[in-house]
Amino acid sequence: MDAPKIEPAVDTDQTPAAPALPETPPAAEVAGLSVRPVNFANKNRAKLLVAPPEFDPQAVIRALELPQPKSVLLLVGDTATLQGDDEAHLVQLFSRGVARALADMNALIIDGGRQTALSDLMGQAVADRGRKSALLGVAAADRVSYPGQPDAGANREPLDSNHSHFILTDGSETDTLFKVADALANPRSVVTLLVGGDSQARRQILESVRLGWPVIALRGSGGLADEIAALNRKQPAFIPAADLAEIIIDGKLYVAQLRGPISAFQRLLEQVLSLQDADDELSTLELVWQRFAMYDKNANLQQRDFNRVQVAILALGVIATFLALLETTLKINADVLTNPTFRAIDQVLFFVLLLIPITITALIAAANRFSAGNKWILLRAGAESLKKEIYRYRTRVEIYSDRETRSVSREMKLHRKEEMLSRKLMQTEVNVAALKPYTGPIPPANVAVPGDDGLSFLTPERYITYRVDDQLNYYQRKAVKLEQRLKRLQWLIYLFGGVGTLLVAMRLELWIALTTGLVAALATYMEYKKIEETLMRYNQTATELSSIRSWWVALSSEEQADPANLDKLVGQTETTIHSEHAQWVQEMQDAMAELRAEQTEELKRQKENTTSESS
Repeated sequence: MDAPKIEPAVDTDQTPAAPALPETPPAAEVAGLSVRPVNFANKNRAKLLVAPPEFDPQAVIRALELPQPKSVLLLVGDTATLQGDDEAHLVQLFSRGVARALADMNALIIDGGRQTALSDLMGQAVADRGRKSALLGVAAADRVSYPGQPDAGANREPLDSNHSHFILTDGSETDTLFKVADALANPRSVVTLLVGGDSQARRQILESVRLGWPVIALRGSGGLADEIAALNRKQPAFIPAADLAEIIIDGKLYVAQLRGPISAFQRLLEQVLSLQDADDELSTLELVWQRFAMYDKNANLQQRDFNRVQVAILALGVIATFLALLETTLKINADVLTNPTFRAIDQVLFFVLLLIPITITALIAAANRFSAGNKWILLRAGAESLKKEIYRYRTRVEIYSDRETRSVSREMKLHRKEEMLSRKLMQTEVNVAALKPYTGPIPPANVAVPGDDGLSFLTPERYITYRVDDQLNYYQRKAVKLEQRLKRLQWLIYLFGGVGTLLVAMRLELWIALTTGLVAALATYMEYKKIEETLMRYNQTATELSSIRSWWVALSSEEQADPANLDKLVGQTETTIHSEHAQWVQEMQDAMAELRAEQTEELKRQKENTTSESS
């Protein structure tokens, strides 16, 4: 059934009118469920349903004739931990932030329904906005009272007079609440807003996390909300409470400020709700992730092929030197040449030494022809440029901010960026490569950050955790590994140099060519891998990211809510990471050019030697 149109009525005492509901007889049986109208003193008229412990949530929704919302807000917690003028801030946050945003988004609100402080504040906020949002209260039947109740008892809390619908249950309030919310969740979105909170709220938040629903914790409201906000900002290595650990590690958590700008809270709420509900928005981001994953996969494949060829060329060069020295040693020894077995070995060595230069020549020609090294660099640069746009888009900053997307949607801007970067990449050598499609998860497992689905809107706290901290840890780990590799290679060079000196002392000068070849191969490897330069860049980038993080943490809550500072946080972070990639691309392209020139010269010398030997 279509939802009735709800409009504020004009009343002489200016009390907001109740939503127009279909006439329902008292205690009418609808689909086997008891539904009755409740007329409150403020002239609000609600529909109430008494649900048995076991019930079909879809039947309850149909019986109550709940409006079909685009999204659902689940309000949990309490106001017991509010202090001073916190409640005044919460009143404005509910009225100007929650109620206004949800009225524009055709959302349904679900809470406890009783005339407790939290539900009462939400009910009044919705009433102040003309009752444009349906407000569903879920409560235990034996704990509440309401006008016209047939079996009212003592010590019961009255239902809030501004709600539009109620579900009373003889079973568990929490189970009923989540049963109904989950039935509304498909295909709609559900977001849980936590204010304060105790042990019951913790169970409700845990259930939200397990259902995959985002949670917005209102920092400054005390209780569980502040505990979650603190743990989410700086996760400890171990959280003793198992349920709280699951919430922090597995939850899609967002943090809002009770005393922050209401516009910032409203923006966060709208974005979380829209991201959960907007299929077209997610598909745009998924397509860009898909493109990134394809470039990333093919960059790794090209890098693997390039490294294999270069290592093979260097190894064959060293092997050729060793075999040539071995053959020379055999020829010097006249007794050896008279032995038929050693003569056969000498013949084998001759043919092997003939084949190795041919193989090296073929590998060098193939490396120059197929340009796996250049394709690797270009694909990696394209992938990282797309990742930069993904994180700018997910944080809604700069060109993707609300103020910059009034005429052109952020999805269209992301599409245009992806199209421009892809077109630019296809104008390079990559255009002659058959790129293998990517069929794995989104985002790819090798770049996914634990706890981040890669698609959700990123608050500053989540951006710090999933982007800044992740990249900072990456550069620090890689710097340690690069330093270890650099030391190993340098020690090998020193070792082979020492062996060369030892060979001179042992009057085996002929074999010095082998140690010299090994040293040259290691030096060439270090040069084209740019290990020392990369280590310096990684240390510099890690330092800059650490400084950005420290700057952000030092800001006050009001300064962190300033869109200009958020632009600065994301802009400086992405610029720092992109600059490191740009330097790497330039250094590697220079290294590729030098390596190609050296190998081309080597190829030329090989041809000249072959020609002279033929003559």
